Amino acid sequence: MANEAKTQGSQTLARGLRALEIIGDSPTPMTVARLAEAIGIHRSMAYRLLATLEAHGFAARTASGEIELGARLVALARGVARDLQAAAAPELDRVADELQLTTFLVTHDGEAAVTLLSAQPRDLDAMVVQRPGSRHSVDVGAPGRVIRSQLDPVAFPPARFELSHEEVIDGLNSIAVPIALPQGRPAALAALFVARPIDQEAIVERLVTAARHIAERVR
Repeated sequence: MANEAKTQGSQTLARGLRALEIIGDSPTPMTVARLAEAIGIHRSMAYRLLATLEAHGFAARTASGEIELGARLVALARGVARDLQAAAAPELDRVADELQLTTFLVTHDGEAAVTLLSAQPRDLDAMVVQRPGSRHSVDVGAPGRVIRSQLDPVAFPPARFELSHEEVIDGLNSIAVPIALPQGRPAALAALFVARPIDQEAIVERLVTAARHIAERVR
């Protein structure tokens, strides 16, 4: 009986962690039906799982009832790579205001590219938001490919910057540059835009400068 309870508990935990991965990987909020299908469980079980995640702040509902990551995960993320976040936060704010674009810091969690930190222009009413905790493959998206080249520079020679068009989220494009962190920690600094930027080189140059400042502060 004890082993059975342990197996049941482990399975529930595994499903909860898998649910968080799926919600975080989704470019848009999810429905319970989609979540249940992705995990491979009955919808009623997905509701119970979601209720537990909501109760602990790991998941939340939008106004339309869809699911997104909760604020508790953002709070936990503050404890991850504290030195990098402390160095990057003021730079991201400055770049976002100067470029009038959402900027974000992406790292690697051992499996995927993960948004660690983001900043939006302070004087814009409408803006594109990149949620911390969002994950996607290193094979897609500008920041993903930057990290991929840091992980395997032989197979994927590093470039000064990467550019992507609607690869991760429909209607959104990104530019990313590498951050040369100590101990070879893979990281990228990126900016999101809806239309092709008018002065792509100016945006790249600003990101490169910010990436250098972040790396210097982390050292």
